Amino acid sequence: MSFLCNKWLTWVARLVLGVFFVVASYHKILDPPDFAKAIYNYKIVPGELIHLSALFLAWLELIAGLAIIAGLGLRGGAAILGCLCLVFIVALSYNIMRCHPTICGCFSTYAESLTKTDDQKYFEMKREILLDCGLLLLSLQILWATRGKFSASD
Repeated sequence: MSFLCNKWLTWVARLVLGVFFVVASYHKILDPPDFAKAIYNYKIVPGELIHLSALFLAWLELIAGLAIIAGLGLRGGAAILGCLCLVFIVALSYNIMRCHPTICGCFSTYAESLTKTDDQKYFEMKREILLDCGLLLLSLQILWATRGKFSASD
């Protein structure tokens, strides 16, 4: 278990997790209406919360990703990103289960999804679930390695 507390492993986990979410937030912040369409297409979020969710989630991803990279609010950032990964895993799995192909919205726009077949969407959804599981493990490693600490430098 001491391997999970290795400072270099934690540093790599912070960098990968943080950069992933900072990059993923970029197009969502630049084009909130497109991200709102992706959220709407999940058919999970109530209509009156879609636009608020599109704005809030994009900025939450950016701030938590930057916190992870900088090491400021490291445990909080890791917990937030881990929870977001869980939400994405559940949302994508639920849509696969009910045979509703959609796009994740992480790196592709809603407009790009209009040209994809259902099979392509299902493949991407399954790939995104695996990716989110990996990112969840990174956030758990950070939380494990920094338990009882307030920053990565302690």
